[in-house]
Amino acid sequence: MNAVSHQAVGPALGYYYQAIYALLTLFDSHNLGAYISIETFDDVFLSDGSKKELHQLKHSVSEDTTISIKSDELWRTIKVWCDYLSINNASDGIFTLSTVAALDSESELKVLLSDNSPRDKLEAELIAEAMRVMDKRKGVAIENSNKLSRGEKEATLPFAKKYKGCQAFLALNPQQRTALLKNIRMKTESFTVAQATDEVLKRIRPTTDSKIQQSLAERILEWWDRQAVQSLTGERHQCIYQSELQEFITRKGAELYDDGFTNDLPDMEIPPIISPNPIQKKQLELIGASKTQVNRSYQTEIRARIQREKWIDDNLPAAKKLEKYDQLLIQEWSYKFDEIVDKKNNCTEDQIKEEGRLLLDWTHHEAHQQVGKISKSYDNPDLIRGSYQMLSSCKKVGWHCDFQMLLNADTDE
Repeated sequence: MNAVSHQAVGPALGYYYQAIYALLTLFDSHNLGAYISIETFDDVFLSDGSKKELHQLKHSVSEDTTISIKSDELWRTIKVWCDYLSINNASDGIFTLSTVAALDSESELKVLLSDNSPRDKLEAELIAEAMRVMDKRKGVAIENSNKLSRGEKEATLPFAKKYKGCQAFLALNPQQRTALLKNIRMKTESFTVAQATDEVLKRIRPTTDSKIQQSLAERILEWWDRQAVQSLTGERHQCIYQSELQEFITRKGAELYDDGFTNDLPDMEIPPIISPNPIQKKQLELIGASKTQVNRSYQTEIRARIQREKWIDDNLPAAKKLEKYDQLLIQEWSYKFDEIVDKKNNCTEDQIKEEGRLLLDWTHHEAHQQVGKISKSYDNPDLIRGSYQMLSSCKKVGWHCDFQMLLNADTDE
């Protein structure tokens, strides 16, 4: 089991790194019409007005990795770019290889660190390496043919990971090779996954109040994670625009600066309900709640719980304000509940259950219109709906007029 987990770490970090790299690349554009896409023309593709950038990312968990002309990763990247050139012009884009690895100090690749350094010698070395790889494979292929004629086992062809890149590079005409190399850039020793929050902070710090910087950076990363995943699954358009990012930052920054009661639920993935609170479940059973009422109760409870936990994590004063708000909710509930208790002696059990279902419906449909908001900037009704469910789980409110007695009796059994 551990082996599988370790094997999954590299790819998982790579996918996350890809999303964060896309975010930072979009951050660094100052064109509201710019957009970024993931896994389209390249790992990360940026369209910024007339400029197009293709970014190949090589994220590694190994700290001592270096990259050179012989590196498999370099030639796999060249293959991607050659494929792009089959339907596009090399002058139409900037091709960036970004890696957390260091550059071999003796490598001619160092000319790619500068936009204007001559590439003639690098081109000659790349051609030489590509020809060496293809000649070596050809030699082994010929030897394998001889082995087959003798009934012997074939040898594995060498350079399986890089030969397609070598083949594609040699297939370019001289003008294409020169144009491609002219527009290649290299970024080495790039940021790591662990530095994601710090990288976002660098970009928002000049325009953001210090007291909300950390919370805003975390909100941006959470929002971006969801946008990136949805762009890959087709739940949203694959292009994520600079204007979307700036709109989110402006809105979320204003909420955080106001009083910290942000509306985070629309930007979060809500987990499925696996095991509802047993007391909450029993409360609903006591009144014979319908399937719709039960589902709505469970869904609003988890949404309110997640939102409240986020506020408490970000803003300690929020905990005290939530306690006060719960007292207000209990008070408003008690006005309705006491009326049911007053008339219970004249009601059948079925009528008592019906009154309980009506009280539950009040928390779903009307309470948010009658109870004051926790903040002038927060108006998601699921906070009130779900908070009532949370209160029902700790027996502070209920729907059946005898809920306390019935729940206690059930516990005694």
